[in-house]
Amino acid sequence: MLKYAKIVNEKTKQCEVGTGTNMAFYKSMGMHEMDVEQTHKGEWYLSGYAPNSFKKTYVEKRLDEYPPISDQLDMLYWDKMNGTQNWINKITEIKAKYPKT
Repeated sequence: MLKYAKIVNEKTKQCEVGTGTNMAFYKSMGMHEMDVEQTHKGEWYLSGYAPNSFKKTYVEKRLDEYPPISDQLDMLYWDKMNGTQNWINKITEIKAKYPKT
């Protein structure tokens, strides 16, 4: 992603990145628009130089997308009251998106 950044370690290509919108400020700090990526630890690197990042399991990916339990219970209630299948459709969609490995 393009962000205003400055390389702070020439060997690793680790960067300091401006995350706000004040381009003039970042330019005054010697930053230039660069293609950067962030690691799971929050560190920034030039794209393609970041250390191997943490990969989420299918369980973690599903947990990120499941609605909160209170919303799921509400969906189940209204499915029962209306004869619909919104809850099962949502959960099936997430499980299909992130199948067991």
